[in-house]
Amino acid sequence: MPFAIPMLLTFALVIFVGESWPRNIAPGSSLKMPGFGAAVLTSLIAWHFATRSIADRRVHKMAALICAVVGLMGWLVWSVGVLPSVNGLSLGPQEAVQMTLERTEVTTVSRSRDLNHWAWLRPEAPNPRAHAGRYFIPEGIYQQWNDPRPSTVTVTIAKGLLGAQVVTSFE
Repeated sequence: MPFAIPMLLTFALVIFVGESWPRNIAPGSSLKMPGFGAAVLTSLIAWHFATRSIADRRVHKMAALICAVVGLMGWLVWSVGVLPSVNGLSLGPQEAVQMTLERTEVTTVSRSRDLNHWAWLRPEAPNPRAHAGRYFIPEGIYQQWNDPRPSTVTVTIAKGLLGAQVVTSFE
């Protein structure tokens, strides 16, 4: 149950929302701790419902262990599945940041022939909102940045509902 809930929510978001909410989280602005909190809360709720009518303390302990382990499996699903979509539901003011393009790379999607395209970017000026790191970019931007390789690019970011920075566009 603690693993099934974030999976079902992720599938529901994919079906009903799709890509209409931006969910590309900027490096250095993760949702790991909120995801951990959601996993712990889900595990506690599942443990409560599983043991509420059982009086044996040994069953409570075993159910707590199982819910904790399965809840930790759901931590990743919360952190990269549900929460980035919820974070993109409402965005604050957008900010354009000039960044230096260090390099681009391509990786393969696990068990697929599809490709992920990445850019290693570094802010030109120190910026508390935009951090250096590997940014996920669309294939069209990857092609555009590899033809005549620009030295600087513009990344537009905005603070999301849960506080993580969301990349809204690349130029």
